[in-house]
Amino acid sequence: MGILVRNAGRQLKGGLVQKICSLFLIMIIFQGCRQSYNPPSIKNNSRILVVNGFLGGGPDSTFISLTYTRNLIDTVPGDPESGATVVVEGDDYSSSQLKELRAGAYSNILFLHTGGKYRLKINTRDGREYVSDYVPFEQTPAIDSVSWQEDSAGVSIFVNTHDPQNNTHFYRWEYAETWQYHTYLNSNFDLVNGVVVRRDENNQIYNCWRTLRSTDILIASTSRLKEDIIYQTPIHYVSKTTEKIFINYSILVKQYALTADGFDYWQNLKKNTEQMGSLFDPQPSQFGGNIHCTSTPGEPVIGFISASSVQQKRIFINGNDLLTYNYSPYYIPCMDLNSVSTGISPADSAKIYEYLLMPRHLFTFLYSDGIYHLAQNFCADCREHGGSNIKPAYWP
Repeated sequence: MGILVRNAGRQLKGGLVQKICSLFLIMIIFQGCRQSYNPPSIKNNSRILVVNGFLGGGPDSTFISLTYTRNLIDTVPGDPESGATVVVEGDDYSSSQLKELRAGAYSNILFLHTGGKYRLKINTRDGREYVSDYVPFEQTPAIDSVSWQEDSAGVSIFVNTHDPQNNTHFYRWEYAETWQYHTYLNSNFDLVNGVVVRRDENNQIYNCWRTLRSTDILIASTSRLKEDIIYQTPIHYVSKTTEKIFINYSILVKQYALTADGFDYWQNLKKNTEQMGSLFDPQPSQFGGNIHCTSTPGEPVIGFISASSVQQKRIFINGNDLLTYNYSPYYIPCMDLNSVSTGISPADSAKIYEYLLMPRHLFTFLYSDGIYHLAQNFCADCREHGGSNIKPAYWP
């Protein structure tokens, strides 16, 4: 009996090894035969117009960006479409032109109304015309709350909303996160017209604020639920290893109502951009929007135009509200003052002037010892870290 068990174990083990070897051989064959593949649509259409934005009503500005795609092998970003004529037309024969704010970016404040249908019409500099389908103007329900939860690694941010009329069903969100940070040394003085002057509050460079906007596609649907309720849908996650919530953090969440077609477009786009990477992931597909080239029928266009009001809500999270934090400040190298600063007597104004006129000149701050200390920009100017020293109007 013991011999039979041992033999069966050997057979089972041998069969498993044989299967693993066969699988490994198949992987080697696929690896050896794998070649990069560029679909014909990518090869032949390196400049496809991309229309991004939505039609907003009331005080919420309509913002449309026009850019062109590029080949995967290109290293430069796609060109903006500047000098185009961009018009919003209503089914009531109303018409409003958007103004070009910067290259490829068009905006205006429109007054759209529920029950109306609207479309976007684009005429490029080279004479091509693009027109979107008419879309209904949707009323977006208010955001009930934006909440957050802390774990040992970071902070999760959620959105809650509902439509008491049970009409919306399809939602999309964007957010802008802003956080405060400071540099290591507080610069009290500057040199203006050759004279050392004390910095005022409007010219301080110790505290800065930085803003980043969402790039993920954030959508949800209640079409399969009995009630039109969105509860604790994840919007963003902030790691505790970053500086974002170390002092004070704010996130502004914007909410848009979508049609069923609009939701399908964003869902398909999300799959194509976020869920590829292995043999088991969904493969790339052609996703059609609701914008068409009327001057050259059949020419591909990327984009989907929706029309809705916008609801938004902002919350703040203070670093003191967190139980733990795991951030190492970017300015740690500045803590060795001997290597980043130089002490100069206030009487030696010529020396101060010489230092401040140098390329990447050094900023001054004052210690209680009565000596001017000149420090490297990185250690005394928070703008060197990518933010702005102008305090946002909404900041507490």
